[in-house]
Amino acid sequence: MIIDINATIGHYPFRQLAARTGAEMIAMMDRWSIDRAVVSSLHSVFYRDAHRGNSELLAETQPYGDRFICVATVNPKYAGWQADLEQAVQHMKMRAVTLVPAHHGYSLTDQYGRAALDEIARLELPVLLTQRFEDRRQRHHWDVAEDLEVSTLLEIARQHKELRFVLSNWIGLDGPRLLAAGLKGRCLIDWARMHVLLNKDVPKLIDALGIESVAFGSHMPFDYVAPSLVKLANLDTLSVEDQERVAWRNAAQFFKLK
Repeated sequence: MIIDINATIGHYPFRQLAARTGAEMIAMMDRWSIDRAVVSSLHSVFYRDAHRGNSELLAETQPYGDRFICVATVNPKYAGWQADLEQAVQHMKMRAVTLVPAHHGYSLTDQYGRAALDEIARLELPVLLTQRFEDRRQRHHWDVAEDLEVSTLLEIARQHKELRFVLSNWIGLDGPRLLAAGLKGRCLIDWARMHVLLNKDVPKLIDALGIESVAFGSHMPFDYVAPSLVKLANLDTLSVEDQERVAWRNAAQFFKLK
């Protein structure tokens, strides 16, 4: 079994993606033998009212049972966002909350970001932070969102000590610094942009934070799935049990899946 913790559904305004709907994502997952995927709405990133994207995400994924694990997106600068978050959690049964401050016009450390993080922590849900969607070297000139900074991540991890983090599409993560910020046992990190061989980014994170800190993630449909499968195959020094933990058990435990 494989659970992919780094996936999105929807149209991206700056280029055509290989899969945009629930049906197209299921076809992609079946092609690569991905059993389940943690997904958020790309439309929520760009809509003025992010919650409309949550509703669309629910409609796109409902026909496919438990193949998708839905993540809500909230914009703490939008009026009524607390009610939107409550609805997404209580009625839509979404398993985590993603924040995209660079796209929604705030900082994780300002009054809006702090309020959102406090509320997510109160609900005892993980917050999903994507460092970036697109490589800045090939971005459209209207795509001006800056990458999330590791220093900001470390700051909010220290400020919000009960909050759990899903870190998608990151590079530059230093295991000992994450450990010092208290993130051991509080984070789940995918390897979509990291090396298993070469720089050995993933083995270094495992050494510092434990095997439970890492999970399979491909960043589909932005990126090809095959490289992430190759990374899984190259973790051949792990026991079969630990390979299963990375492939799906860590994600299932972190998101409290049956």
